[in-house]
Amino acid sequence: MRHASTKRMAALGAALGMFVLGSGQGALAQELPKADNGIDIQKVTPEGKLPGRAVPYYIRNGEGERYLVGGFVADLVARGEDTQELFETAVLTGGRDANLPLHTHARSHEAFLVLEGEVELWLGKEHYLLIRGDFASIPEGTPHALKMRSHRTQLLSWSTGKEISPIYKALGQPYAGHVQPPEVNPELSAELLKKAEASADVRFERKTPGRSALQRVSNGKLPGTKVPYVLASGEGERLVAGEQLFSFLADQQTTGGEFLIVMNEGPAGEMIPAHFHEKHTETFFCLDGSMNMRVNGELLTLSPGDFVHAPARTIHAYQLKSHYTRMVGLLTPGLFEPFFRSLGDPYAGYVYPQTPPPFRFDRVLSKLNELDLKLVGAPPAK
Repeated sequence: MRHASTKRMAALGAALGMFVLGSGQGALAQELPKADNGIDIQKVTPEGKLPGRAVPYYIRNGEGERYLVGGFVADLVARGEDTQELFETAVLTGGRDANLPLHTHARSHEAFLVLEGEVELWLGKEHYLLIRGDFASIPEGTPHALKMRSHRTQLLSWSTGKEISPIYKALGQPYAGHVQPPEVNPELSAELLKKAEASADVRFERKTPGRSALQRVSNGKLPGTKVPYVLASGEGERLVAGEQLFSFLADQQTTGGEFLIVMNEGPAGEMIPAHFHEKHTETFFCLDGSMNMRVNGELLTLSPGDFVHAPARTIHAYQLKSHYTRMVGLLTPGLFEPFFRSLGDPYAGYVYPQTPPPFRFDRVLSKLNELDLKLVGAPPAK
């Protein structure tokens, strides 16, 4: 399989090289993005510190801006000021009974993926038990609450705009640790809740969630419209492209076009061709295995929990390195969905194929002018 992958990527690289360089080296230079000041776009910001402006950057597992919020740690890996106010991302890590009481966001669409443990979620009138790999989409105006059920529970949270991270700042306090203290009170005072309401897009309901029966998540399909929903682990709309499996957890229909959330898994393979996007931002969060990324010339190695932010006009490429690698990404706005539908074919399986079907990048090339995809050349050297 690895030999077939190498041949496939070599052929693709040759095709892309001909496509991009067909008019000589000058054509390639014209394709490369420039910053407003005429200088090539920034190198990736060194890991370990949020940049405070919308540039490419890399944060290792646990190295974001952290707050202790009741019984959990909120690790902010993307704030509004880091993303041109497009979105925010946080990793929430806590113990049993850590919670956020019933609340609503008026302007922010939130979604989260369970990374570890069990989570009790009240979503509208429904009451769910989520485990590792389960996903929830929470549009604006949806009452919801969550409670961590395991001694170690972890969630990956995405939200639109810039008004969710201030909730954690208001409810919590800056924190140097990476897990909650052994003895911690998970309850949040009424005073703290009022403080959060004054500084963030949140309204707490001041009542306990409904008493509907707790149900295990079993749904496997996207609803086709912007409503609250959950997906069971491994579910979503699945497409296969060569040896890689792509799963839509959220698409344009379920987010009003604001964003996509796409899961990607596959075996070790070659670096995909370097490229950039002019109109959308892409993020990468490694879940399992390991992967390499090239971001504006910098070579990065991602392990589980590592995060890369690639705003529009960032040259990037990735390579899956382990026998099983899985990552998840938010893309905003959601206009890149046609790329995945052009490249991939509907797939009934739940793991990447052992005998890959034909890799149909020819379909992408035939629509290149319609897609927000600018090719830079053949796959980068290892």
